[in-house]
Amino acid sequence: MKHIRTALALTLIPVIAHAHPGHAGNEAGGIGWGLAHPFTGLDHLLAALAVGMLAAYWRRASLAAVFLAAGVLGGLGGAGMGTVAGLETALALSVLAFGIALAFRRRTVPSTVLALVAVGAAAHGWAHGSEVAGGMGIAGILVGTSAIVALGAAAALAVGRVPRVITGIGVGIAAAAFAIMAGII
Repeated sequence: MKHIRTALALTLIPVIAHAHPGHAGNEAGGIGWGLAHPFTGLDHLLAALAVGMLAAYWRRASLAAVFLAAGVLGGLGGAGMGTVAGLETALALSVLAFGIALAFRRRTVPSTVLALVAVGAAAHGWAHGSEVAGGMGIAGILVGTSAIVALGAAAALAVGRVPRVITGIGVGIAAAAFAIMAGII
């Protein structure tokens, strides 16, 4: 119970660390920037890998499709309306949720995870959309994110015979989310 209270308390701490380092006011947008960003933003990379692994583990391509579609819709919203308060916390919480779902994949309900994926992806898309000048950046992010989701799926299929490895990866992703929220990384 103490660990649960500690985890909840950490989510209430204002996030000092920006989950998207190096993007403060100097974003050029464009397809090249969009292609590169998913590989350089730790929160985005971990979220996409976790979703790809979950989609492969549960054999539900719909999970990956929802992640990508909700990300695009969020990106369009962010491009049109800009950033919103609490977005960085939402990004870190989505990575935490995806990591926990991956770690406890046998005990989680895929339909619940599908809803979490949609909300989390929309938040990631919103953050990136608010950084991008024009639709080419969003298109680049979509292509780059699709590649990471596919890498996550391939990794899950490759280690599928060793479920403890997938559990360990999920725990690692969840721990990274706590580190992001605490401003460690």
